[in-house]
Amino acid sequence: MSRCNRFSLVVLSLGLLGCSGSGSSGGETSSAAASGEAPASVSFTASSSVVASGAAVTLTWSSNRADSCTASGGWSGSKSLAGSQVVGPLTQDTNFTLSCSGAGGGAVSQLTVQVDGGEGVIVTLTASPQSVLSGGNVTLTWSSENATQCTASGGWSGAQSLAGSFVTGPISATTNFQLTCEGQAGSALAMISVGLVDKIVRWQAPTQNVDGSALTDLAGYRVYWGQLSRNYTGSHTINSAAVTQWEANLAAGEYFFALTAFDTQDNESAYSNEVRKTIP
Repeated sequence: MSRCNRFSLVVLSLGLLGCSGSGSSGGETSSAAASGEAPASVSFTASSSVVASGAAVTLTWSSNRADSCTASGGWSGSKSLAGSQVVGPLTQDTNFTLSCSGAGGGAVSQLTVQVDGGEGVIVTLTASPQSVLSGGNVTLTWSSENATQCTASGGWSGAQSLAGSFVTGPISATTNFQLTCEGQAGSALAMISVGLVDKIVRWQAPTQNVDGSALTDLAGYRVYWGQLSRNYTGSHTINSAAVTQWEANLAAGEYFFALTAFDTQDNESAYSNEVRKTIP
C-alpha cells in the first residue's frame, strides 16, 4: 500500500459530540457540502423534577452533531456542547430550554422543574433510556400528586392514568414528551426530551484529483479509528466507491475517526479531516 496525494475526501457527519478537526494530514482537502448531514440532537435532564421552595437543581446535557448551544427560560447564555450546571434557588415552577444547532439543522429540548408548595399539583416524568439509536423504544414513567386527570402531548398523546409507565417508539428523531395533570389546586406540566444517537460515519465521495483532473478509478475507502487523536489502532476497508457511510459497531467509548480513499492500483490518499464520536 502506498500513500499518495492524488485525491482526498472530507468526513461529513460523525457522532454525538459534533466536534471535528480541520484539514487533512497531507495534500489538499477538497471542499464538501454538508447538505446531507443529519440535524443536531440534544439530551437534557434535571437532577430532580420537583424541588422544595428555595432549593437548587442540577441541569445536565449533551449534544450530537452540534456546533453551538444556547440556554433560555430559567437560565440563559451560550453553553458548552455538553456539561452540567447548578441553577437556583427556585421559588416557582420553572421551564428550562436548551437549543443546539449544527450544519444539518437544530434541536430544542425543554424541561420543567416544579416547586412543591405543599398543596399544588405535582407531576414527575422520566424516560429510560434518554438517548436511543434510530428505531429504538423508550419507556416513559410518571407519577402525580393532587391531580384528578392527566393528558399526554408531544411525542405521545391522549388521556393517561395518574401514575404509570408507557413504552413509546420507534424513535426516529429527537422527541419531546409532555404530560399535563390537573386537579382542584390547578395544573402542572412535566416535559422530557429523548435524544437520538447513531453509530454512523458519513462522508462524501471525492470526484477530482487534487490537481483538478477527474477521478475515474476510485475503488473504495478505509475507515481508521483510535481513542487518541491521530493515533489509529483499528481500521475497516470498504471495497466500493459507491458506499458513503459505515456503522461503527465498536465498544462503548469516545473515538477519533478519519478516512482515506484508494484507487484500483491500491494507492491510498492522505487522511481526511478527523472527527470525534462517542459510541453509546
